[in-house]
Amino acid sequence: MSVFLSSFRVPYCTKSLQLCSATFAKLRYTTKVKCELDSTTEKAITEDGLKPRKHRGRIKCNNTAVPPEIHDAMIRCAKDYPLKSLITDGQRLSNCIRSRKWYPLDTASNRGTDRSIERTPTSARRQDASVFDMHDEYSCLTQLIGRSDAEYAVLKRIFTEIDQRDPELRPRSFLDFGAGIGTGTWAVADFWRDHLFEILSVDKSRQMNDLAELVLRQGDPNRATLVRNVFYRQFLPASPERKYDIVLSAFSLFDQPSRRRLYELVDQLYSTFDKYLILVEQGSNAGFQLLDGIRNHIRRNHDTDEKHLFAPCPHSMACPRVISDDGTPCNFEATFTRNFTAPGSGHQYGSILYSYLVYRKNPPDSAHGFPRLVRPTAVRSKHCVCHVCSADGKLRDVSFTSSKHGQIVHRCAKASRWGDLLPMRIQWLNGTEDNQPTDEA
Repeated sequence: MSVFLSSFRVPYCTKSLQLCSATFAKLRYTTKVKCELDSTTEKAITEDGLKPRKHRGRIKCNNTAVPPEIHDAMIRCAKDYPLKSLITDGQRLSNCIRSRKWYPLDTASNRGTDRSIERTPTSARRQDASVFDMHDEYSCLTQLIGRSDAEYAVLKRIFTEIDQRDPELRPRSFLDFGAGIGTGTWAVADFWRDHLFEILSVDKSRQMNDLAELVLRQGDPNRATLVRNVFYRQFLPASPERKYDIVLSAFSLFDQPSRRRLYELVDQLYSTFDKYLILVEQGSNAGFQLLDGIRNHIRRNHDTDEKHLFAPCPHSMACPRVISDDGTPCNFEATFTRNFTAPGSGHQYGSILYSYLVYRKNPPDSAHGFPRLVRPTAVRSKHCVCHVCSADGKLRDVSFTSSKHGQIVHRCAKASRWGDLLPMRIQWLNGTEDNQPTDEA
């Protein structure tokens, strides 16, 4: 088409048409691909009547809202404080957590010198820990009011993917490090409440543990808890032999005082999980780089065939986002229904960007290796463009059309959203051209 437009020159051709031809000449889509639809998906669509928009790679979790009984418990727990002030301070805390740009640095006692700290810009230095420490009842309530809906939506989305890809999972124990007000317990109980016999909630703040238990008791200390067998601790178990089926650490890794302590914590959590290890942080550049450092640490020190990276990457190689070095983090979006709308705002729904890692013990599942969409799908006339992370460890743009790839493949790709998996195996046929950047008109 670009050859045709470049040769289309007539005496009365306007300047706009010449600019249009030059623009189309720069476009480059990855259309030379061979797609093999997953056999399970193909059978479900052709024989069982499954709609392509409901294929197995879709993560069906949007506009998540906390359970009604939890929402009522929040109101009862905050009855002694003005709700308007809690909402305002909770939003301020959420903004502070989202925008922090410091990293866990080794102190002078760890390195023997403080030159590294002197070279660190002021904007990147560690902030005062008191900003994030929950040391009294009011500060814990700001966390409950301002952050619980967003954190619950993120964890609910991650657990939804695990449940869809591993429907036979029956966890017996769950460890939540840095549990906060207990959003991890709420989310895991939505899926495996009847199978869990031990839930260990670890948080260094005693006031936070008390509030998390009060929420599960629906704001009344004399009531029975909504989730059974929940135990609260301020420290991790001392025995290294104790194993938990699911181990979670969400939005708490930044609290480590140094990088050495951070990696020691990761080693302890990695040796503790028996089925799944989940690490979640804010979807900023700082949060993504923190998780990428943890990922590289695990690759160097715990690279075994028994445990592998389950999500989000379809491969175990270095992250292509870091290799491209374009300043864009590998993050995903979770949408949620707000617990309480901010004064003067009126917005009922919100969204949060997050980055995460999920490790699994046991062989890879049948969906391992499916390309994952790392940006929203660009739906155009008669085609759609997907920006995916492929199984060969590269970021690629691929354009799907019904004429080249079939109607089912095109409809599956068109219905996929940011963070979903494409239920197909893709073979890239045009080599190094795929690695060049794509311009979109």
